[in-house]
Amino acid sequence: DEPLVGLLSNGEEESKGNEVTKEAYKLISKIPNFAGNVEGSDIFKGTVDVVVCDGFIGNILLKTAEGVADTIGKIIKKNLKRSLISIAGAVLMRKVFKNLKVRVDYAEYGGAPLLGVKAPVIIAHGKSNPKAIQNAIFQAINSA
Repeated sequence: DEPLVGLLSNGEEESKGNEVTKEAYKLISKIPNFAGNVEGSDIFKGTVDVVVCDGFIGNILLKTAEGVADTIGKIIKKNLKRSLISIAGAVLMRKVFKNLKVRVDYAEYGGAPLLGVKAPVIIAHGKSNPKAIQNAIFQAINSA
């Protein structure tokens, strides 16, 4: 009901950031649930519920996060196939891996709301598969 909001910057101090970030800080700081500036390392810790940034930075952030998740997945798969013990361990951890995939796979979310426009808009990834589009539609229904 009252999400904790943070502004993405290169430091927690109010004086950090470029001119756009500093101006955004002045505006966002007026809302009661503003937590202040957050750094990139805070994003996935759950320090805040909403991270605010401009679209360019947000796009880079999302694509970087996707790349990291994909790379970690490939490293895990590569190493799991090295021995029978690791394969057995993977079978035992199948539910853990599935839960992780659900949490980091963009297709599970489908899209994200674009704020600041007159009507609900859900932005989907340019490489969305059918599952991602289906989930984006569900996001749009929930937004509407």
